[in-house]
Amino acid sequence: MQPRADPGGMEVGDPVEHLTEPAGSRGWGVFFDRDGTLNAHVRRGGRRTSARHEQEWTALPGVQECFGRLRAADALIGVVTNQPDLSRGLLDPATLDRLHRRLGRLDGVWVCPHTARQRCRCRKPSSVLLRRAAARLSVDLAGSYFVGDRPTDAQAALNAGCTAVLLTPRVPARPSLIAGLHYAPDLWEAASTVLHLRRTGAARRENGPASHKETV
Repeated sequence: MQPRADPGGMEVGDPVEHLTEPAGSRGWGVFFDRDGTLNAHVRRGGRRTSARHEQEWTALPGVQECFGRLRAADALIGVVTNQPDLSRGLLDPATLDRLHRRLGRLDGVWVCPHTARQRCRCRKPSSVLLRRAAARLSVDLAGSYFVGDRPTDAQAALNAGCTAVLLTPRVPARPSLIAGLHYAPDLWEAASTVLHLRRTGAARRENGPASHKETV
């Protein structure tokens, strides 16, 4: 498919990347979906859509607190999002950049600008953008996490080999039977889940497999 330019002149045949080079790799990261995870959806014609203007942007509660807790644990923070309004000509790159600046400090943002009909390689649930993000930030996907609010977010995480935390107001009473999938009701609990998994995972690596021998 040949890339085509939107009204703002940006080619939308490839993913969009905004990268702030970190001082050095810290080995692990937490990536976030955007709409419905970090900011509220916008209702248009009864459908949930993305913000197209700064006036439509509403950050969800707990974003900065979540980021702060994860940064205190030395995590890199990135956003991986589908924004098909770019290829529809309904959102321009400059506005997109201003919207992301409202999230505060990020180590990188990776955007798929395509619609589902364009059948690109980068649209979630593809793992392409997560793999690209991990490579650019030099983080290990197996030790990293992806937080989102849709099944496609969880699938992208599992496809990439990282742990998924799915935001849902009704957390299942039983743990997920799918390895690598966890649930949280909000961003605070998502951060708690990530930090707990990080601590217990590090303990397993440090101490080795737990022994199942009984003490006599």
